[in-house]
Amino acid sequence: MSDAGFVTDLCAACELAADGEVGITAEDTISEWSRPSFDPTRDLRLVFESERLIGYAEVHAARKVWAYVHPAYRGRGIGTALVDWTERYARAEGGRLVGQSISENEEDARQLFLSRGYEPMWTSWILETRLDEVLPTPVLPEGMAIRTFDAGRDARAVYRVVEDAFNEWPDRDPTSFEDWAALTILRPDFEPNLLFVVEDGNDIVGTAQCVDDRGTAWVHQLAVKASHRGRGLGRALLQHSFQQAKKRGLTLAGLSTDSRTGALGLYERVGMHIKRTYRHYALTL
Repeated sequence: MSDAGFVTDLCAACELAADGEVGITAEDTISEWSRPSFDPTRDLRLVFESERLIGYAEVHAARKVWAYVHPAYRGRGIGTALVDWTERYARAEGGRLVGQSISENEEDARQLFLSRGYEPMWTSWILETRLDEVLPTPVLPEGMAIRTFDAGRDARAVYRVVEDAFNEWPDRDPTSFEDWAALTILRPDFEPNLLFVVEDGNDIVGTAQCVDDRGTAWVHQLAVKASHRGRGLGRALLQHSFQQAKKRGLTLAGLSTDSRTGALGLYERVGMHIKRTYRHYALTL
């Protein structure tokens, strides 16, 4: 974990150059690297000039890539070398598709991917809303209720709701309970009072987890069982999360979604607006 701070700072510099603000936190990097499936000697490459980290690449499940070059060191072939490595790694691990999401403002990265045969796959967005207005009261179907997460009995059920929902995306690789836990309930900034579940009787059918990201209630995960969709549970979970965040003094709420989920309209209907846009580019191996 000794390099996590350096990588976070590098990614932050790249985000600032592309979008004028920083989204990544040290907790994001630490939780990603805490996954049992993550092996830094296998999945990670770092580029230094003297003791300064100037480039970084990571591959997850021979498919999902994070690759960054410090803005002051671009145009020297470092990005190309890192992309070369991610493709070699993914092929060696039996991957069929490898790709990365980049800001719509990163034209040089887009051109690099296109020149190598990458194709745009989906669009993703960062959305945000202010919490300084009167927030609507969540409405649930009869017999259902929202409550706070109970670590002693809810973890496996919440994981199952999230995993089943996310596995509906095409070509997604399953996430183990242990990896999910590292990314959620074992995060350094995890707060049980910001993870909510919807129960239908004794069955957990929906969940929303938030983290306090520098004064913003970041909705880390939102999922509803397929059997219970179309009944307003996602909206109710968001509204409840916003209310609880406001009570804690948080003034903003944000989240990330993409065009695979079909959920953009839901987020806009609860008052969120698009703040940043990204495109995912992928190469068939």
